[in-house]
Amino acid sequence: MDIELKNLLFEINKSPVIDDGDLTVASELIVNAITKGLTISRAGIWLLSEDKQQLKSYLLKEAKQTIANISLQRSGFPVFFNALDKELNLVIHREEDDYIHSEFLDAYLIPNDITSLIASPIRHHGEMVGVLIAEQTSLVKPWSLDDEDFVCALAGVFGRVLGAKQTLTYQQKLTQINAELEAQVTLRTQALNEALNNLHVTQSTLLESEKMAALGSLVAGVAHEVNTPLGIAVTSVSHCIDELNLLKKRFSSNELDEEDFVAFIDTLSDGLQLIDRNLSRAAELVHNFKRTAADQLTLEKERFNLSHYLEQISSPLRPLTRKHNIRLDINITDDIFVESYPGAIAQIFTNLVSNCFRHAYPVSFIGDKQIVLGAERCGDEIKMYYKDNGKGLTPEVKDKIFEPFFTTARNEGGTGLGMSIVFNLVNKTLGGRLVLLSDIDQGLEIDIFIQATE
Repeated sequence: MDIELKNLLFEINKSPVIDDGDLTVASELIVNAITKGLTISRAGIWLLSEDKQQLKSYLLKEAKQTIANISLQRSGFPVFFNALDKELNLVIHREEDDYIHSEFLDAYLIPNDITSLIASPIRHHGEMVGVLIAEQTSLVKPWSLDDEDFVCALAGVFGRVLGAKQTLTYQQKLTQINAELEAQVTLRTQALNEALNNLHVTQSTLLESEKMAALGSLVAGVAHEVNTPLGIAVTSVSHCIDELNLLKKRFSSNELDEEDFVAFIDTLSDGLQLIDRNLSRAAELVHNFKRTAADQLTLEKERFNLSHYLEQISSPLRPLTRKHNIRLDINITDDIFVESYPGAIAQIFTNLVSNCFRHAYPVSFIGDKQIVLGAERCGDEIKMYYKDNGKGLTPEVKDKIFEPFFTTARNEGGTGLGMSIVFNLVNKTLGGRLVLLSDIDQGLEIDIFIQATE
């Protein structure tokens, strides 16, 4: 190759612009090198579309002026495109009648006053992705082998530019994904810590009051239920971090390809969705538990939707009923608003359900176990009720069930306070009345009547 072309090619190759990933600046450098080295006025870089059916000018300059976008369709120049796919360099002269000349003569050469051109395919990862074209206008210029080698070498340099651009793009996306992942992990970890702290605080507060003893089991049940989504979330976070570290390792060792990157994005997306679903579930359980526990501690009067509230307090009760293989159903006829004490109502139903575990279903019980909590309007009163299909009560037990410290399960840890607390909350706090219905092997129903409000 001519010494001047060699020197110019050497300057281009050692320029930091080539490996910076800036396609625009690198393209200007290469096109200017062609026009200078070959002493021509027109040259350009054309890039192939994703469907490989169109070449579009990315940078096309003539006499240092940039020419507006031009495109060549494969359907219009099939011989030219096929040659680019297979050959190293193409040389086309307007005055020579060859197999490509006829396609270009009227459609491109004559309209642009081009007498001859050198087209060198740009390849990236072994595939043709574009073409570098040096064009002679007006005067006929015979191309030397050095000219062809020079254009071909610069096409190879531009392939290097594309590689640098792809690496920069991957690096930027990786940095963005890493930042988003760290932010997500930080937020979810913070939410997890807050949820656990709230649960621990609530549990400690409940244990201070003997009359809230039934809530001890409730805390354990909720904690067990929360552990499942939290465990899944923690495992998913760990998997996402492992995948990120693997991607970093492949990137550092220059082994990262497009397939690995796409697979990482899919894996990360699935992992974050799994984390989001399970932490949302855990947050919902803790929220409902906090509301129930806080209400029982404060016992403040307020107006609220009883239908929605019964649904809410049933959420922390369900882990306990599932543990004992009992189906818990909520039966509410319509939206019922009351002005009362939500904390007292929560404590009443918590005690009734907890009491059921010790007394309603002995080991010898056969059949499906079921508890129904509900509410309905009865004239100028609201009736809330608890029903189970357990063993029922004997007449003797029915007479004493609301007496303090009376229990039929003393050897199982019963204190005899649960039903006494229920009785006092209904009569003194809610200002209502209580009706008990039960027979042997006919289950238990407790109806609680309170005054309806407008």
